[in-house]
Amino acid sequence: MRWAASMERIADAHARRAMNGPTPPYIYISQQCEDVDQCFTPLSDIAHRVSEVQEELHTRKEIEVTHVITTSDERDLEWWSDVGALGWTWVDYAAGRTEEIYGNVVAAASRHLVFLDAIIQSNAAGLVGTRGYTMSTVVSRRVQSCYDGATRLIRWGWPGADDQ
Repeated sequence: MRWAASMERIADAHARRAMNGPTPPYIYISQQCEDVDQCFTPLSDIAHRVSEVQEELHTRKEIEVTHVITTSDERDLEWWSDVGALGWTWVDYAAGRTEEIYGNVVAAASRHLVFLDAIIQSNAAGLVGTRGYTMSTVVSRRVQSCYDGATRLIRWGWPGADDQ
């Protein structure tokens, strides 16, 4: 599957903005928290999975990947502050004025932002996703098959679900 060139350009612009410059190899975290009050997977567990992906990329492909981008439907501002404290970044479509700038290419409906997320995810060197979440499963396979990337899918749904 290939993405439309116009959508690739928009997604890359958002990735560059999130990383404050040219897009280096990165690990993408797709943390799903929909329909629950909070993400049950502690950031420490996610960070552990990120380090596993970094180690695998270093061992198998001899690349050091230090940039991490995440998205989540988490609404807790403290959680996002903690994400930033880990040195990770995220795509902020509102700050990027996506709808205002790309209105004709990316319709106002949020479902189109899912495609931008999918493009950014699928261009990653590695992925830490959510087990049982369709988007994570699809993107995990794309990262593995197209880029020989490293992936991990986190178990979630109750406190301690992904205990190491």
